[in-house]
Amino acid sequence: MDKYDVGIIGAGIAGSCLAILLADAGKKVVVFEKEDFPSHKGCGEVISLVAYTFFKSLGLPLDDWNLPIIKQLKLTSQKGGELNSKLNIGGFGLSRYKLDYELAEQMKRSGVTFYAKEKVLSVDHKTITSTDHKIHADLIVGSHGKYAAGYLKASKTTSNRNFLGVKYHIKGDFRDDLISLHSFDGGYCGMSKVEDDLYCLCYLADATKLKEQNNSIEQLEKKVLWKNERLKEVYQKATFVWDKPLVISNVKFNKQTLFNDQMLFVGDAAGSISPLSGNGMSIAARSALLLSQLILEHTDFKSLTSKYNKDWDSHFGGRVNKAELLNSIMLKPTYHHWILKLLNSIKPLRDKVVNDMQGKPFVRNTRIIRQLG
Repeated sequence: MDKYDVGIIGAGIAGSCLAILLADAGKKVVVFEKEDFPSHKGCGEVISLVAYTFFKSLGLPLDDWNLPIIKQLKLTSQKGGELNSKLNIGGFGLSRYKLDYELAEQMKRSGVTFYAKEKVLSVDHKTITSTDHKIHADLIVGSHGKYAAGYLKASKTTSNRNFLGVKYHIKGDFRDDLISLHSFDGGYCGMSKVEDDLYCLCYLADATKLKEQNNSIEQLEKKVLWKNERLKEVYQKATFVWDKPLVISNVKFNKQTLFNDQMLFVGDAAGSISPLSGNGMSIAARSALLLSQLILEHTDFKSLTSKYNKDWDSHFGGRVNKAELLNSIMLKPTYHHWILKLLNSIKPLRDKVVNDMQGKPFVRNTRIIRQLG
């Protein structure tokens, strides 16, 4: 049986970043990914610029990709309200397909053993059994995303409200530096540019709205989303690149269990934030950095989990709660309309709300890696 220092289940942003950080520190790391890789993901594809330097430090040549820099925000409501604001920090557009591919290539360059399209069947103490391999890992980390994984013995904590996520890649005559968020009854839709003259159009909707429209995505869009005239204009101007959208169901946002008696969890498997914040991908990267430093500093599992729980709440707990509050406002057209009016009339409040969710820049702690690696 092959032996590793760390076994990671899931090659999303958090899992891949964690693998690179630990491998660069001298750890022997294996990563399992059940899906064909890379693939398109249900994701808004804007990454806060707080993470730009961090991704470059992993080895990704972001400067060479001519990525769009997002510095402006537009919010519109179904009732005709509109807010335009400059983003103090902003973000950059990058598709998950390209990001996941580039992170996987960097994992390989860092010496990580990577098994793609290989499902983990069970985790028993320090043994991971997959469809093709059985390995020993001194520490196991789950990075399987929002959904409860089949290898877990019990379902993890979930919230009551259930959402539907729908994503397209489109082309059209749209601004390169703008992220627009258009609310409708029970949801909101975001659009911004990624690489190669593509734009990501992605919306979140209360799952009950789809049922009310006979489970028809097309009907949902024309009868619910298009009640926001600005969003209707986007649809009518766009050229849709894919034959059909990427649709994900049972989307939930909340903190989940950070660990059990056998393993740790990172990224969306530990807790996910509403996409309204535009911070999901940067938080995934930041959580990987946090956990990598703790793993390198703590050899005792009990002390590791105790510090991880405390630090996760300190770094992300408040932002998750604020995003959930804003998310609930966006889902109600009347509330959202009046909030836009309020923010337009009080500039300091507007600036605080708009920029409060972006977080602070973070960098790779090379001192810890050199010292402990």
